[in-house]
Amino acid sequence: MDRQQENNGFGPFSKRRGNASLIAALLVVAFCAVVHLKIAHSTGNHQGRDEVFFLLFISALLTLSLAVGEVVRRACLGIEEIRHKQTRYEGSWMKVFNSTFAFKYARTILVVGVASFLIVSFALYLDCNTFCRAEYAIFFSLNCFLAPQLLFLVGLRELSRVEVSEINERENKNVADGLAWSYYFGYLKLVLPNLEDQIVRSEHYRYKITKKKLFILLPKNCYTYATIEEADPRITVAGNLPSYDIDRGGILKRSYKHTVHKIEIPGPDGEVNEYHVLLEYATPLMSLFDMSEHAECGLSRQERDEQVVLFTRKLEEILEECEDCKGKYELVPISGKKAPMGERGGRDQNGIADVLVRIHTDQKLQLEDEDANPES
Repeated sequence: MDRQQENNGFGPFSKRRGNASLIAALLVVAFCAVVHLKIAHSTGNHQGRDEVFFLLFISALLTLSLAVGEVVRRACLGIEEIRHKQTRYEGSWMKVFNSTFAFKYARTILVVGVASFLIVSFALYLDCNTFCRAEYAIFFSLNCFLAPQLLFLVGLRELSRVEVSEINERENKNVADGLAWSYYFGYLKLVLPNLEDQIVRSEHYRYKITKKKLFILLPKNCYTYATIEEADPRITVAGNLPSYDIDRGGILKRSYKHTVHKIEIPGPDGEVNEYHVLLEYATPLMSLFDMSEHAECGLSRQERDEQVVLFTRKLEEILEECEDCKGKYELVPISGKKAPMGERGGRDQNGIADVLVRIHTDQKLQLEDEDANPES
C-alpha cells in the first residue's frame, strides 16, 4: 500500500525526532580522536612530548577558543540589543544580558570551558617553551575573533530547516502547537466534558447517536468546506443538539452547539443504512490554509503540510492528557480531496462517509467479538 494513502489518504504521521544526530556527532568525535592519536603515534613522540597529552592540549585550546569566540560573537549581537533596551527589555541591563548570553547548557559549557583553561594553563606551566608558540597563539586568536565573525557575516551560522523545526518542535514554538493549544483551551476543553449531557438532553438524537463522540475532521490540505455535504454529498445535516451556554470573554451566555450529521450508505441488499454522528472540521486548519495562500505570512504549502501533521499529533497529545476529554473525541485524518459528485464518494474508500462508516463498523465488530468471547 502506498504510504501516502495511509490514514484515510492523509498520509503517514511523523514521530518526534530522537537522538540519532547526537549519536552520530559523538561517533564522529570518537573517530577523529582515534585518527589523530594514530597520526600522532606514527609521526613520532613530538620531541619528547606524550602524544595523548599533546592531543589533549590541542583539543583544550580549540575548545577554549571556540567558547571565547562565541562570547565575542554574542557581544556583537548585544550591541544591537542595547539600542532596544527601553522598548524590548523594559530598560533593564540584566534582561539584555540574559537575552544575549543565555545558554541552554550553561553549566556544562562553564565546566568544559574551565577544564579547557586549566589544561592549557597546566601545559604552559609544565613546558612553556614547547607549548607557548606563535602558531598556537595565531590559531587561538583566529578561532576567537576572526572565524566566528566571518561565519556570521556570510550566513554560515544560519540554522538549517531541520534545526529550526527541531527547536520549534522541542519547545512547542511551531504554528501548529499554538493553534492546537488555542483550539483546546478555547473550544474543546469547554465542550467535550459536557458532550454526553448535551446528547442526553436531545430527545430526538439521544438514541440515534450510537457513538457519543465528537468526530473532528483533519484534512491534509487544511481546506475546510462551508458544509461537509460539499465535500461528501452522502453526509447531510440532520439538526443540532441543544446549545451549551457559558459566560466567556465578556460575552454573556456564549452559545456552543454541535451539528448532528446523517450518513446514508446503500447496503448490498438495497437498504439504506443510516448513521448519526457529531461531525465538524478542526477550525484552526482554516487559518493554516489561509496562511499558506498569502505570501505575507511566509508559510509555504510544504511547510503547511508539515504543520498539519504536527497539529494533529500535538492535539492528540493534549487531549489524551485531559481526563475530562478522553473517550469523547475521535480525530479523523483525511486527504481533503472532494468526493466525486457522480460517484458520491463511493469508490474512493477515503471519502468522509466511508471513513466514518468504517469507524462505526470496526467498533461494532469489536463489540461482537467481545460478546462472543466474554472471558477475553
